[in-house]
Amino acid sequence: MKEYITIKNFGPLTNIEDLELKQFTILIGESASGKSTLMKVVAMMRYLYKMANIRSYLYRSKITKSPFRIRLDKMIQRQGMTKMFTKDSLIVYRVQMDDGGSYEVRIENGSLKKTVVIESHHLMLCKDSYVSENRNIIPTWVQTSWVNKGATLGFYFHETNEDFGRASKGDKELVLNFVGMKMIITHPKGKPTRYQIVPIDNHHAPIELTEASSGIQTSAPLALIVDYFAKEFSFKDAFRRSVMDYLYEEENIQKFNSVVEPTALTKVVDIHIEEPELSLFPDAQCKLIESIFHTALHAESDRTLNMMLATHSPYILNYLNIVLNQTKEGRAKLSNENLAIYGIHDGSTRNLLMKDDKGRDIVDTLDLTEMMSTIFNEYTELTND
Repeated sequence: MKEYITIKNFGPLTNIEDLELKQFTILIGESASGKSTLMKVVAMMRYLYKMANIRSYLYRSKITKSPFRIRLDKMIQRQGMTKMFTKDSLIVYRVQMDDGGSYEVRIENGSLKKTVVIESHHLMLCKDSYVSENRNIIPTWVQTSWVNKGATLGFYFHETNEDFGRASKGDKELVLNFVGMKMIITHPKGKPTRYQIVPIDNHHAPIELTEASSGIQTSAPLALIVDYFAKEFSFKDAFRRSVMDYLYEEENIQKFNSVVEPTALTKVVDIHIEEPELSLFPDAQCKLIESIFHTALHAESDRTLNMMLATHSPYILNYLNIVLNQTKEGRAKLSNENLAIYGIHDGSTRNLLMKDDKGRDIVDTLDLTEMMSTIFNEYTELTND
């Protein structure tokens, strides 16, 4: 299956036409160029496609009354994108199946168009996650949850915080090899969940996550969420919450005749990550990308884990050339089949994957490295005066 997104006249994005989304999709661009906007639109459209799958599953299982009503205006307002959305906005999310079947979710003329019913053999179980750039607040937030009751830091922060909470269930240990640490999660009776950061080589005593460096406070929640969706997230429980509970509540269980066994459905997790590099030393940025890509590539066999990243980091962009040409065992290895890299400029996108003179896949890193050359040249001019 392949995914495509078209966006016209939505905030800073004016002309994006049938942009292909791959298992790993990287977005770069100047501040306010539209990276996060593009990623939020993709996340929203994937959510709508997930709802289309649930509706179609119920319909084909003899439940014709849908329990899900989508209010597009409320959804866009909740996600803080109201001012970007106009009557001239066009958003089309298209899924192209391997056998030629095609489905789309379309927003046009200010409204969400009716989605076609998905064929039984194309039905999917989908899960969307959004990892916000303000995830550094999470360690403090979870320790003061009793004070924060009723407070809000925006839709995307709370989506991230909820996934972090789900990923923290049960006592566990997560290796953070990109910073030489591990995080130990315990649940003291009657107290908030405890997150301790311990050096892998034990060179200092354990510390609380809230006392760790800013880089660890931003990267530990990210690593935990990715690990959870790759290994622990239960599609069975998610299906029960979204479908079976509704059937019992509405007393529709007698009418229900499952068109496909839930275990046979294709399962997909989409994780959208803002600025994975936040507060990390360049070497740790590269190791983090290696770690989360490796985790995604080795997710449980019942699922595919897709990842979309928006970044400003020249180190991450350059490191993708290593990921593309990696040959060592046990390392993350991608190709142009599952990696897409786009630069965003003037409301449109440019493909940054190309071939070198030997036919190898490489990344055009100029967009994020030319500033280093500019600084060096200016320094050279000053020192040569």
